[in-house]
Amino acid sequence: MSNNLNTNRTFNFSIKVYYEDTDAEGVVYYANYLKFIERARTEMINACDTNLKILHKDYDSRFIVKICNLDFIKSAHLEDVLEVKTSLKKLSNASFVLNQNIFHDEHLILKAEVVIICINRDHKPSKIPDFLKKKIQQLIS
Repeated sequence: MSNNLNTNRTFNFSIKVYYEDTDAEGVVYYANYLKFIERARTEMINACDTNLKILHKDYDSRFIVKICNLDFIKSAHLEDVLEVKTSLKKLSNASFVLNQNIFHDEHLILKAEVVIICINRDHKPSKIPDFLKKKIQQLIS
């Protein structure tokens, strides 16, 4: 069973653009936006009073990206402070869909829709731990 959610809340994560994130012109290299949204997802899990190591060890749960659609709207630059806003679009037993939008000075610069699948140590789909589903819903839906 899956739930389509009308999202009102977001998990916000700030990140500063460093030299290592940019090309010779000081523009963020496109692949680094994937790192920025990954960091935001990791911090979102941490905000749910757990972490990826605990989920792996104690719950046999690992989270992988199945689909990631990116819409690059405008470039970020060296020393920009970016805000990644993560919201829950859909939640099911073994997966969830997130909207992850990146803003600079309150202007949308990247839209991402990411499908995350929970798998076990055998790389087979696995149920998201109930406590985590509840925490995610409380945090961003």
